[in-house]
Amino acid sequence: MKHATKLLSLLLTVILACSALPVCAAAKDENDLRFNEDGAFKIMLFADPQDDEDLEETTTAIMGEALDLYKPDLVVYLGDNTVADGYENQAAAIDAVTKPVRDRDIPFAIVFGNHDQEHGVTKEDLLEIYRDLGCLTYDADPSIYGCGTCNLPILSSDGSHTAFNLWLTDSGSNNTDEGASGYDYVHPDELEWYKKTAEALKAANGGKAVPAINFQHIIIPEIYDALHVKLPFSLGKLSVQTNGNSYSLLPVFSRLNGYWLEECCPPEVYDGQLQAWVDEGDVIAAFNGHDHTNSFTVNVRGVDIVNVPTVGCNSYSNDINRGAGLITLHENDPESYEYELIRSFDLALDKTSSIPTVQGGRSRAYYGLMKTLDGIAQLFFKLFGAVQTVFPKRG
Repeated sequence: MKHATKLLSLLLTVILACSALPVCAAAKDENDLRFNEDGAFKIMLFADPQDDEDLEETTTAIMGEALDLYKPDLVVYLGDNTVADGYENQAAAIDAVTKPVRDRDIPFAIVFGNHDQEHGVTKEDLLEIYRDLGCLTYDADPSIYGCGTCNLPILSSDGSHTAFNLWLTDSGSNNTDEGASGYDYVHPDELEWYKKTAEALKAANGGKAVPAINFQHIIIPEIYDALHVKLPFSLGKLSVQTNGNSYSLLPVFSRLNGYWLEECCPPEVYDGQLQAWVDEGDVIAAFNGHDHTNSFTVNVRGVDIVNVPTVGCNSYSNDINRGAGLITLHENDPESYEYELIRSFDLALDKTSSIPTVQGGRSRAYYGLMKTLDGIAQLFFKLFGAVQTVFPKRG
C-alpha cells in the first residue's frame, strides 16, 4: 500500500508539472517583444523625468498624450527617472512616473541615471520596485558593475528568431576611481558581458550580428571628438577641457542634426564602449538622456549617437526642446530605423490637448510662440551649418 501511495503521489506530481508547462510558456510569451504583423516595432523614449512623488501634471500630460497619439510597443526611460527622498517616496515616485505607461498596458524598461540612487535607496532596491510594477529591465549579471545592465531581444513577427536586440546599459553616476573626477563610465566587466552576450546572439543567428540599439543615460566620451574642433592648447573659458584634451567651446553645427543647447557631459575617460560596438558590429544607434536641452543626432564611426531631451517639467529644461523620442524599427530592414522627436508644444497645440489647462501648463498662444521660435532656431542651425561646411564631417 505504501508503494502504491508513493506511485500515485509521483504520478500526480508529474501530471501537475506537465499541466503547468503550457501556463509557464504562455506567461513567457506574454512578455516577449516582437515585431507587429505589419513588420514595425515602435519604441518611445522618456528621458530625465527627474521628479519626486508629486509628479508635475504637465509631465504626466505630455507622456499620456504622446502615448495615445503614437501607440508605441515599448517605452524606455533613459535615466534620472525619480529623485524622491527615501524608500516610500521613491516607490511613490516610480509609481507616478510609470503610471501613464502602465495605465495603457504598454511594456516598459528603464536604465538608471546619475541621480536615481542619490536619495537613500540603492539601485538594486529601485529595480525591485520597478520590477514589481512590470518593468522588463533585469540585472543580467549582478556580479558586474552597476545595476540593470541587460538585453531585450525583439522577435520576428512570426516568433521564429531574434530579429533585433536592445541593450540596456548602466552608465553609472560619478567616477570614483582614485584621483579621477567627472561622471562615471561603462566599466570593463560590463563591456565583457556585452561582448560575450553579443557573440552568443551572433552564434544563434548563423554567425551574423543581430542589429541592435543601446540605451543608457550618459553619452559616450567620443562625442567631443565628433562634434568639436580639437585644439592644440587651451583657450581658457573659450574652450572645453575633457579627456585630457582641449576642444572648441561651440560644436561644428554642420556635424549634427538638431539642437545643441548645452555642453555635453560625458565621462572624462575613454572607456572603450564605442570600440566594442564597432568590433561586434551590431549597434546601429545609441540613445542617451542626461543633457536635458540637447536633441541632436551625430554619426560616430558608423554609430548614430542620439541625445533625447527631457520630458520632465520639474528639472532644468525648456519648452522649445522638451518632449519624447520615437524610434520605429522595420523587420524587413532591421539595420535601419526612423527617429522622430515629439515636441511638447506640438502636443499642446492640438485642440484636444490638456497640457495648456493642467497645473503648470501655459496658454496655447505660448506654445505657438515656442513653435515659431523653434522654426527660427532650425533656420539658424541650417545657415550656421552651411557656413561651417568648410569643416569635414566626422564619420
